[in-house]
Amino acid sequence: MTLYESAVKRPIMTSLCFAAVIIFGIFSLVKLPIDLMPDIETNTIMVMTYYNGAAANDVENNVTRPLENTLNSVEHLKHITSQSRENVSVITLQFEFGYDIDVLTNDVRDKLDMVSSALPDEVQTPILFKFSTDMIPILMLSVQAEESQKALYKILDDNVANPLARINGVGSVSIAGAPVREINIYMDPQKMEAYGLSPLQVSNAISAENRNVTNGTVDVGTQTYTVRVEGEFKDPKEMNNVVVGSKNGTNIYLRDVVRSAGHRWASSWQPCWQDTGQKSGR
Repeated sequence: MTLYESAVKRPIMTSLCFAAVIIFGIFSLVKLPIDLMPDIETNTIMVMTYYNGAAANDVENNVTRPLENTLNSVEHLKHITSQSRENVSVITLQFEFGYDIDVLTNDVRDKLDMVSSALPDEVQTPILFKFSTDMIPILMLSVQAEESQKALYKILDDNVANPLARINGVGSVSIAGAPVREINIYMDPQKMEAYGLSPLQVSNAISAENRNVTNGTVDVGTQTYTVRVEGEFKDPKEMNNVVVGSKNGTNIYLRDVVRSAGHRWASSWQPCWQDTGQKSGR
């Protein structure tokens, strides 16, 4: 007697078998855990290195190529691609599947430590990004402002991002696309050439002045106080008095090498800066 004949001649048993399969399937479906965002690790690692003030060719020759030559010897490497842009080098490493990505990340970090001393002094420490599904945002909110657009970033940071970041289980909260205040400085090329200055020198001088510095401690009785000098600009007008260089023993101030916005001098401080009020970015 074949299986088909048995199923036809014993309909009750056949029905019970089908009912048992259906009941078992429903029970398994109810007990089956569901993970909308499963933890899936990829086989890709990205190495990002910043070289501020360098052109794309300098980044390629001084950063990307030395790093590529060293990272080529990492085990289980399948493909390596690189992209050199102004101020930044991005190298993407793709490995064979089936190997622990954490072990591979440690190998890449060891290789970077070997070549870090050969990079220029201005190059920052390479940053490693290990791709995984944990980096994918699970919730994205869109916000629009009509009247307080310039203050949108601060409003979102104080009232939305910070409260959400304090919730238990939230990994990180980021703001993208909100307007951010920006100060632009327009330099006069003819004045810069006459004084023998470069934009990088002016930028470094402003950065050196616009910072708070800690200068040791002072003991008063049993208390120890930290001496802190606040040098950050509270008003853009203060940048006019920044010394950006010297020539023939005379200091050169920022106001001496900038040009007027709009080709007219509205006041003593407006020519060297412009507050755009907003900048698209994170």
